[in-house]
Amino acid sequence: MDGRQSTSIEKSVLILKQLAVPPYEYKAGELARKLGMNRSSVYRILQVLKDCDLVISDKGGDYYKVGPEMYHIGTTYLYNNNFHSKLIDILSEISDIIKESVGMAVMDGDKIMSLIEIEVHQPMKLNDVPGRYYPPNKGNYGKVLMAYQDPEYIERTLSGRVFEKTFYNTLTTKEELLAEYARIRDRGYSFSVDELGIDILGVGIPIFGEKGRIKACVAVGFYRSEGWEDKLHRVKDILLGYQGQIERNLP
Repeated sequence: MDGRQSTSIEKSVLILKQLAVPPYEYKAGELARKLGMNRSSVYRILQVLKDCDLVISDKGGDYYKVGPEMYHIGTTYLYNNNFHSKLIDILSEISDIIKESVGMAVMDGDKIMSLIEIEVHQPMKLNDVPGRYYPPNKGNYGKVLMAYQDPEYIERTLSGRVFEKTFYNTLTTKEELLAEYARIRDRGYSFSVDELGIDILGVGIPIFGEKGRIKACVAVGFYRSEGWEDKLHRVKDILLGYQGQIERNLP
């Protein structure tokens, strides 16, 4: 991890983190190659994690993925932060009105992470999942949550970094991002068009706490279709209409 010999606990953590990366299921050999570990060590750790329900395998025992105990641990994070059912009800109501997926992300430390995802039942879905991490340079979660951080933190985070241009409108430089963050603060919302993928669009709004500090971002994602520009603004107006209600129910 830092040039020294990793302990079994550190290796276990690396394995669990890898299982949280798409495609979310791996063979022991694949994990060993990706993490640079001995295959027998990976297999042994997987069996311990499996005995604790932190990891499960398919019927053939070839593929491993995160187990139910990890969900239990993850929900404790929500409980500790008092994210209650009323908030989920509000996001579900927005999703019912818009007929698109709605989610909420927070910034905890240096991590931008989705906490709640309300998926619509449509053939084409974005398949965002709670617990996923997001970068500060593309998509509404990352851009909105970064835009309202202290200027010193933004400078420190972006200084010397150049991000990979993965799609048409992915922002890659500090200068581009600073300009985008300024637009978000000026408007009070964010648009994402072809930043996360081709024809993937989205709208995000900031959610503030009692002292005016940003606490979360609520965003809607959908695929481009006829009238998409008007839809972006309609979704933005709906989200802003719920902003105060969400803030009153956010711990």
